[in-house]
Amino acid sequence: MSPSENTLAGKIAFIFLCLFALGLAFSISIAQTGLGLAFLVYLATLVTRRGRATLSLAGAPRLKVLYISFLLWTFWRIYHVLVSPTPVAELIEAREVWLMLIPLFIYLYASSRSRLRVLAGCFVVGVAISSLYGLWVQRETLFDMWTRGRGLSSMHHLNYAGMSALASVMGLGLTWAYYYSGKKGKAFFLGFLTFASFIGLWLTKSKGAIAPFLVILPVFIYTQLHNKVQRLLLIVAAVTGVAVILPRIPDAVQKEFMFPPPEFHSGSQAERRDLWIAGAQMIKERPVTGWGERGYNLAYGRYQVPGAVGVAAYDTKWNEASHMHNDFINTWVLYGLVGLLIQLFYYFFGYFIYLRERFKIRLESDRPLAAAAASCLPLMALMGVTQCHFTSEIVQMSFWLVLGVLFALLESDRAGTKTGI
Repeated sequence: MSPSENTLAGKIAFIFLCLFALGLAFSISIAQTGLGLAFLVYLATLVTRRGRATLSLAGAPRLKVLYISFLLWTFWRIYHVLVSPTPVAELIEAREVWLMLIPLFIYLYASSRSRLRVLAGCFVVGVAISSLYGLWVQRETLFDMWTRGRGLSSMHHLNYAGMSALASVMGLGLTWAYYYSGKKGKAFFLGFLTFASFIGLWLTKSKGAIAPFLVILPVFIYTQLHNKVQRLLLIVAAVTGVAVILPRIPDAVQKEFMFPPPEFHSGSQAERRDLWIAGAQMIKERPVTGWGERGYNLAYGRYQVPGAVGVAAYDTKWNEASHMHNDFINTWVLYGLVGLLIQLFYYFFGYFIYLRERFKIRLESDRPLAAAAASCLPLMALMGVTQCHFTSEIVQMSFWLVLGVLFALLESDRAGTKTGI
């Protein structure tokens, strides 16, 4: 347990972090309230010299590198505020920057294994409860692909899909972790909650989240296998499964993943294609610096594909355009190549550290939780191919929660601090 955890302020902040993690599945207001209260505790701790002494990052060199990238992102957003045609509106759009404090709070207040598991468990519990409510409401339309749910929340169903996919993977890691700890009762309970979280994912009917989740499952298992023979067998089994299943996928399902002819503009795939075409033209205009949030909204109309409808159509009344429905194109358009490289760093840095350290993790029960948190990084990236999850504060907060769990686990394990199990 770190010095900052073993204080009254640390205990209070941890309670607020649990409220934040639990509230993610229900309301952004609940989540932000918990996170905001933890932030106030953090600020109060900074006031006193004794409090500041407890907030040490001496044993977390990789976390410091991560926060250098966060600072670069913050400065880059400040630049876009300064050059924006509407700086006040651009500043409001940059409000999510403070969410990057989540990994720091987790490291400071929840790095012991008992707290880390409780915090991750709150995330899974919240999504499971919300999803079970959604199951009850949609029990008659469970397999109706046109009826999309979002659990017990008011968020968009695609946002719920991204969040529930992350929670499902984290639930698998927690289930496995409790099983290796000898706590089979908790493992069974977490397994049930994980299944409930997946049901919530299924109810969204989001192909852009369900398909990446299924792709990541073998990756989650593969990264934990020490034996090269076992890894080879898993690869052979996965390739064989794909070879057997792909030819048997119905044509109707295959069409859902194919772009229609250029003359067709209506429909999910066509509208995404038109957005991406417009985005490519905007990237050519400003490849390095990007347009900024408000600059993009003001300029999109000039690059809109002729005949575009739905989300690909420019709202002339409010001078607004939809996001790009692709995290990477969206970031490149808004913040240029510089912003894109910083965003890619978030994915690859944490995963690179995990791959390098995964067989050095001392506790067997830590390995599945670390694998789950690490697997959420490529999962977020894959989901970002068809949806802008970083434009959703609720999914972005879920991502920082997962990243915080990963860094808290790896840094405390490397430093040899007490795990608190």
